Amino acid sequence: MSNLSQKKRNEMLEYLNHLKEIHTDDESRMHLEKIETALTEKKYGLVWEEHEEEVDKKLVHNIPVFREVEERKIVANENEDFNFLLEGDNLHSLKLLEKTHKGRIDVIYIEM
Repeated sequence: MSNLSQKKRNEMLEYLNHLKEIHTDDESRMHLEKIETALTEKKYGLVWEEHEEEVDKKLVHNIPVFREVEERKIVANENEDFNFLLEGDNLHSLKLLEKTHKGRIDVIYIEM
């Protein structure tokens, strides 16, 4: 997999060279060189590549559904709020909770 940030940077530098050919006055050249310096200077840190997983695309319109397993149900007091254990793929479970319980969850523990 190639570096998308590098590809974008190269595309911008190519376009910058095109702009240099068009804008030959000193002020424009000075600004274009500042942009080129910003694009080519060494940077440190993490780079998060933009991409979308196939599962993310599917989860937009296909929502997983909770299915209660009665034989595993634990009830301490019917009148109090309850906690529940959700078993399944982490991503599917989190996407489901995002749609059904957004803003109402205090803690999520994911066991590996």
